[in-house]
Amino acid sequence: MTSDNNRPDELCDLENVNIPKELTPDEKKKEYLRQTGSSTMHKVGEITVTCSYGDMDLNKMLDDITSK
Repeated sequence: MTSDNNRPDELCDLENVNIPKELTPDEKKKEYLRQTGSSTMHKVGEITVTCSYGDMDLNKMLDDITSK
């Protein structure tokens, strides 16, 4: 997994994230993490958001994010 210790200026803006629909669910998760740089910190324009998922399983959380 990608480290969540990224600084906000190292994160990719979510507007620039593109997950190909033909990827498998596991490939989508890996691609999301590769492109964003974090599973819990997200950059949207000038705003950095830190998401807290409590005790939710990371795979379930990534399924929620990458399913469209």
